[in-house]
Amino acid sequence: MSKEYLSWDKFIVTKIPSSVKLDPIIYEYIKKDYLILDIGCGFGKVSLQLAFKGFYVEGIDINETGILAAQDSARKLNLADKAHFRVGDAKDLPYMDDKFDVVIMHGLLTIIVDNSDRNKIIQEAYRVLKPEGHLYIVDFGQTWNSDIYRERYLKDFPITKEEGSFLVYNKDTGEIEFISHHYTEKELIFLLVNNGFKIDYFKIKEFASRSGNKVNGFVIISKI
Repeated sequence: MSKEYLSWDKFIVTKIPSSVKLDPIIYEYIKKDYLILDIGCGFGKVSLQLAFKGFYVEGIDINETGILAAQDSARKLNLADKAHFRVGDAKDLPYMDDKFDVVIMHGLLTIIVDNSDRNKIIQEAYRVLKPEGHLYIVDFGQTWNSDIYRERYLKDFPITKEEGSFLVYNKDTGEIEFISHHYTEKELIFLLVNNGFKIDYFKIKEFASRSGNKVNGFVIISKI
């Protein structure tokens, strides 16, 4: 299978998906003196929202155009002292151990199609978190009751080789953009627990995709 369309760093900023909103539960786990890391921050939507409320956030993403847009927005909103952004790989974070109080992954794991990469990302989050730190994850869940997603899961399985994964197409060109994976509760729980985390909060929630489709989702906060 060609992996050309799997390269997230090639997306232009206006095409980076960002449909899921920050869940209010996060505010029960963060304090104004906390250092927050937003992994897979895209163009900075979530980071800037937190910075606007007075929190200090480091945002990191593999997509350079997204990072440049986030930096520009921070300057225009006078938030450059609260929100810093840099290009980097979630599998090899350029931060020291035990640096952050809270790590955020907001819709990141849905685009990680390799299971070993998923584990590396969670392990890196664990490494950079302080003792007693928390990992906040919001991501999409398998939605078999939806005719749209059930058809996609089944049709694309011979290509993706993973249940719950499907191809995402560019609506303008019709070309494949990337593979998306919708998780089961079991997948996410074991991904976290097997990498040292304990589940502190878990909620099933309905989201909307960037196309406006209704889809199941999870809000999970785990701790070291």
